[in-house]
Amino acid sequence: MLAGRQETRWLAPGKCAAGSRLAYVLALAGGQGARPLTARQVRGPAASCPVFLRCASCTGYLQGMIAITKKNGARFVALLSITCIGLAACGSSSPAASSSSPAASSSSSPAAASGTANVAYASSIEFLNEKSVGPAFAKATGFKYSGRAGASGALSSDIASGEITPNVFESVGGDNITPLEPKFTKWYVQYASTQIVLAYNPKSKYASQFNAFASGKKPIKDLFSLLQTPGFKLGRTDPNIDPQGRSFIYMLELAQMHFHLPSDTVTKIIGSPIASPTSSQIYDEAILESTLQSGQLDASSAYLSQAIQLHLHYIKLPSAINLGDFALANQYAKAHITITVGGVKMPKTGSPLTIDITTIGTPTPAGIAFVKYVLSPAGLALHKQGGYTLLKPTLFGPSSAVPAAVNSELGG
Repeated sequence: MLAGRQETRWLAPGKCAAGSRLAYVLALAGGQGARPLTARQVRGPAASCPVFLRCASCTGYLQGMIAITKKNGARFVALLSITCIGLAACGSSSPAASSSSPAASSSSSPAAASGTANVAYASSIEFLNEKSVGPAFAKATGFKYSGRAGASGALSSDIASGEITPNVFESVGGDNITPLEPKFTKWYVQYASTQIVLAYNPKSKYASQFNAFASGKKPIKDLFSLLQTPGFKLGRTDPNIDPQGRSFIYMLELAQMHFHLPSDTVTKIIGSPIASPTSSQIYDEAILESTLQSGQLDASSAYLSQAIQLHLHYIKLPSAINLGDFALANQYAKAHITITVGGVKMPKTGSPLTIDITTIGTPTPAGIAFVKYVLSPAGLALHKQGGYTLLKPTLFGPSSAVPAAVNSELGG
């Protein structure tokens, strides 16, 4: 949660030649034990001085910057006014001082952005957000970025309860966003899709069989017999709070139907009841893949996007069961599970796997900028590189509730 705060304007001596000379005057006005001068205190001649603005920063407490005392404010303004006059010629003779320079325009410079995009996202997006999208967003816009990973359903519940207060929410499936409407948001945008795969440990004693399934040398139908092998170590996530956990069960149910497997195939693979959150197969999504990579599991559920980003060995599944084909949505809906959330039982059915995004609460400039960046050509390109199938960004909800900057990426 971000507490509201007044950003402090600090002068960085040495950032430019003019700044070094101005720092001397500021030091005279300040003195030891000085407190920062906030933006609201910089008025009159000081506020209009181009040299002062170019050499100032509001991005944090940088070491060695000069502080100005409030009680010396009048003296500061007088000295600064004189100094600005003296430095005007120096500043205007430098290309950096030109009003046409990007650095002189706070509206076009990323450095002018202030605030943090606090993004709560499904754990399956963690690698992409933390290693790629987040840093690229910060570099492109000047806003800061902070991410929080978790199961989509758990994050939704935490937002609803007020336990966490992000300004952006990225979920696998819009059904984790709709419970937050209309109090926390009134819309979401669907922009990418993925599919379920079976990731495996290449050092498992079953590795040769996994490789045969992955290469097509063995029929996928036989994979489900292998998963029933006594002692087989399978990892998955809790279906009650995580879409991946439900999707894995949907996939097994669809496989049972598609391949005409025995009616007890699903329960033999994952046990009964199938929605139990206490099964020994259940792992937190944030650590499931690392547990597999460490050799503690033979195989685990995964999204194709995760497998690509984390360089996992995986078995791709037929579209009839992988939840990745929108044309088969009606077929996927035949798979179902009843989950329990907060003591309340809720029926769920299979559907194509999508990535959805929205702002939470009163939209903030940083939050809006993050959603806009994700939906921009640059943001979508990063998702494609991360193994996602791009969809035409589609709005669910009233366009009137969507920030104008986000609407612009939707063609609105």
